[in-house]
Parts: sequence; C-alpha cells; structure tokens
Amino acid sequence: MTPEAQQQNQDTILDPNLRTITFDEGFKRGEQTVTEIVIRKPKTRALRGLTLVNVLQLDVDTLAKLAPRITTPTMTENDVYELAPSDLTKLSKEVIGFFVKAEDEDFQ
Repeated sequence: MTPEAQQQNQDTILDPNLRTITFDEGFKRGEQTVTEIVIRKPKTRALRGLTLVNVLQLDVDTLAKLAPRITTPTMTENDVYELAPSDLTKLSKEVIGFFVKAEDEDFQ
C-alpha cells in the first residue's frame, strides 16, 4: 500500500463521514482498474432530485446518479452501471449505512 493510500485510510478512520470501499472487480478508468474508492456521507444537496425511498431501496438508477456526487475518485453513472453485482452491493450497503444510526445498524 502506498503512503498516499495509507494516509487516505487513516483519514477515513478519523472521519466517520467517510468510508473506504474495496471492490472485488472494480471499474475501468482508461487503462487502469479502480478497485478502491472513498464515499462521503451525502448532504441534502447531494440528494437533490433523488427520491429518498429509491435510495433506500437500492434503486440502481438512483445510486448511479448519487455516486458521482459522493465518491472519490468520482465515479460516473456509467461506472456504476458497469460494476459487478457484488461491487454494487458493497457500494449500496455503505450508502445505506449513512442513513442508519450506529445503534440501529443490525441490518449488516
């Protein structure tokens, strides 16, 4: 792991509003395959134009619209559509986790 990646992981540990996701397969960005992203807790601005019910029901189209607003490196809608089902599930689980209080996280 590079020092930059280590620092990013440390920052994520220190900030509960950030979560690192390591994908099984990832997505292509040019010649490179991205297998790790950081998502940040969405603020109300990031949810504009989206139906909260659809976010919580893990609607793929809604997640594809939300992901570019909360991911680093920024995922495009097409990146979301190209994810393997297991990777989409990982992304969805982390997004949903931001909407549940810590003491209510028995769904995991």
